[in-house]
Amino acid sequence: MTKVTGVIQARLTSIRLAQKAILPLAGRPVMHHLFDRALRIRGVDDLVLAIPTGAANDPLEDAAAAYPDIKVVRGPDDDLVTRFLMAADLTGADVLVRMWGDCPVTDPDLAAGLLQAVLNTGVAWAHYPNDSGYPEGVETHVLRVDALRDLAAESEDMYERENMLPFFTRRPERFPMLEIRRTPNRNHLKCLLDTQHDYRRISQIFDILYPETPNFGVSELEALAERRPELFDPTHRIAMGTNQ
Repeated sequence: MTKVTGVIQARLTSIRLAQKAILPLAGRPVMHHLFDRALRIRGVDDLVLAIPTGAANDPLEDAAAAYPDIKVVRGPDDDLVTRFLMAADLTGADVLVRMWGDCPVTDPDLAAGLLQAVLNTGVAWAHYPNDSGYPEGVETHVLRVDALRDLAAESEDMYERENMLPFFTRRPERFPMLEIRRTPNRNHLKCLLDTQHDYRRISQIFDILYPETPNFGVSELEALAERRPELFDPTHRIAMGTNQ
């Protein structure tokens, strides 16, 4: 039986938006929203938060303490491969579902669909690419642990070890992949938490959607974008506290 582990990568040393993974959204830390969503992904057996060592990232481990089902591993800041393999070894995983601490609107249904596609096809990895047609910030990646072990054994390139996917895309004959796209294209809807301006926009999105639909997904985001397109426009200046 294939063992599947969800792995959330996060750190608190972002230059553009300090400590973004624990900022409050609708009265709760960003990470708690992501934990709730990750725990709803069908087919995932375990969930691990993979964070760097160092006191600066201790608040992330503290955030996970409220979720006893979530395990924590800590490894090198600039070597994501090591952290992910630590998560795989801890849980005995064959397949990993990759998530990011700056994606509080990660969609569990999209993740479950991608995971099932990997399990059905036997590809080494799969993702929603940048031009997938889905709103930016709702996506996940799926990686087979055997492929990740090949990366660890063969590459000392820190760019490949920090980003992982370039190793596979440079060797397509060895690591077949699956990309999922759809129409209509909604890539212009930005839900990635990267800057202070993103935080203002995403805070308002959560203030509007979360009270009535805590598990809102792509359909609710797209419906809101029809009513309030400025909330998803990275160039539109938004003041905090305006959610009408």
